[in-house]
Amino acid sequence: MPLAFQPGRGWRYHHSFGLLGVLVSRVVGMTLDDYLRADLFERIGMPDTGFWVPEDKHRRLPAAYRLEDGAPVETEPAGGGFYAGPPPFDVSHTELVSTAADFAWLAQLLRDGFRLPDGTPLITADHVAAMTSDQVAAESKTPDSFFPGFWSGNGWGYGVGIDLVGEHAGRFGWSGGQGTDFFVDPGAGYGILLTQVELSPETFEVVGAFQASA
Repeated sequence: MPLAFQPGRGWRYHHSFGLLGVLVSRVVGMTLDDYLRADLFERIGMPDTGFWVPEDKHRRLPAAYRLEDGAPVETEPAGGGFYAGPPPFDVSHTELVSTAADFAWLAQLLRDGFRLPDGTPLITADHVAAMTSDQVAAESKTPDSFFPGFWSGNGWGYGVGIDLVGEHAGRFGWSGGQGTDFFVDPGAGYGILLTQVELSPETFEVVGAFQASA
């Protein structure tokens, strides 16, 4: 694939996840969905997380919306849509669907240094530290690499945004495009906000209020 820039010379949000998903599936010789389920989700107890929702659980899929002129417009129907049933093509490059319970369990594991309740580490302490530390070089934090103002006091680790300054320095987490948000204060607590409305100026205010009040 053509590169946007030489490795290490720039940064763009999201692209690496798709490439990594395809690469992992080829290395392990199985679909990424099967690999993550066997190697991670079943191992740590996240039974309702995957790339799609089986038919007997479609009823648990809520409708999704976006705001147009201040009014909600349905973009995904309840019990249907993109995540309902196995996709007709490889989804090693797309996002996961999960539940509040699974997501809360993941946040708790992240809060505890990615260790199971019995103390068993899922990854090494060095990997946890790297994942939750700013990995973007100063010269790559250009205005066009992310949304305006993000780099003012924030960094990016391996899949999470990180607060670098202020009373919440060290907190990490991220906001999803569907108006979701989560944060983890290592060794202290975590918070999760789940909505069904795509991010917009109005929903950004809700997410901002959630983060500020926690």
